[in-house]
Amino acid sequence: MQYRKSLYREVEHRTRYYNVSIYLTLFGDYLLTKEYGSVKNKKPTGVVLKYFNDFNEAVKLFEKTLKEKRKKGYSELIYSS
Repeated sequence: MQYRKSLYREVEHRTRYYNVSIYLTLFGDYLLTKEYGSVKNKKPTGVVLKYFNDFNEAVKLFEKTLKEKRKKGYSELIYSS
């Protein structure tokens, strides 16, 4: 399973994004990052970092965050060629 997702939604003619990722740190911990904002801005509106000793705990929060954002109307961007 991939542990990096980008979700998008339209709010009042503005496109908002929400990125969630899990990384392994140099110290053996797992870092869950949440980055969100408007696609028009160069910098994100907010960044949340949370460290975990246990990979499974990081995955639980990852999946919980995706579920919450999908309930709010965020979805993955589907590319077609």
